[in-house]
Amino acid sequence: LTDGRFSGATRGLMVGHVCPEALDGGPLARIQNGDEITLDVDKGLLQVNLSDEELAKRTPKAPASKFTHGALAKYRTLVGPASKGAVTS
Repeated sequence: LTDGRFSGATRGLMVGHVCPEALDGGPLARIQNGDEITLDVDKGLLQVNLSDEELAKRTPKAPASKFTHGALAKYRTLVGPASKGAVTS
């Protein structure tokens, strides 16, 4: 989440970074179009409004990467998730 300071490109509260974990079969891969997500700044809450049972049914499967060479392949291989600092390994 950010207060909107992306080099002046945005204003106000927004979700500012979603990294490749969904593509790699991480938790974001379980979210589908139409799912309700609660974002409560005062409570520091970001949650998907689905039961544990429904989330368990949605076992993500990572697709094969179409980035096999070039800068995007290097990025996908070397840069870690935002939750770990988004640094290169």
